[in-house]
Amino acid sequence: MEKQYGMYLAYFFQALIGLNTVYAFVIGNMAGFFSGLIMFIFTLVPYVVARRMKIHLPWFVFFLIALALWFHTAGYIRGYYELYYPYYDKVAHLVSGTAVALLGVLGVIFLDKYWKMNLSAPFIVGFTIIFGMAPGGFWEIYEFLVDTFFGGSLAGMMQNGLTDTMLDMMFVLAGSILVAIMGVFYFWHHRKEEITG
Repeated sequence: MEKQYGMYLAYFFQALIGLNTVYAFVIGNMAGFFSGLIMFIFTLVPYVVARRMKIHLPWFVFFLIALALWFHTAGYIRGYYELYYPYYDKVAHLVSGTAVALLGVLGVIFLDKYWKMNLSAPFIVGFTIIFGMAPGGFWEIYEFLVDTFFGGSLAGMMQNGLTDTMLDMMFVLAGSILVAIMGVFYFWHHRKEEITG
């Protein structure tokens, strides 16, 4: 298998998550420290899954997951959500929507291969978009509940009105659509067997 040089991007953002986590510990931000630690552990999950299942994931899967988790880690620990509001938050939702939708398209490819479902391209595109949107919807509900019952998170109120929430969802949708389109183009030029073995 040829070396995937794009993996260095994933390693870079994993290192940034680790550095932010150490920084949070040094300044005594224990909530940020534990949040960063959890995010760093999440970046390791794709490596473990790929090794255990003997699958060959494209480098951009690792990169997008690490990038999405870095956005949230740095946003809370470094205060980027407030410092660069509203732009940082919207980019974070776009990247997160992209990463989750990517997992969705890979998941449906595995189902298609192992269950011999012979899914059509339009179905895969539709599933990818819905899969990418679902966690975004649950996240917005989570933010609403935290604001309503706890008066916000340690970083302040998580939602800033209906417009903010709808824009968040639109950016998640944009990321999901982008992945769906990229997925179609990717599998025009690559066989499913290149990933699933």
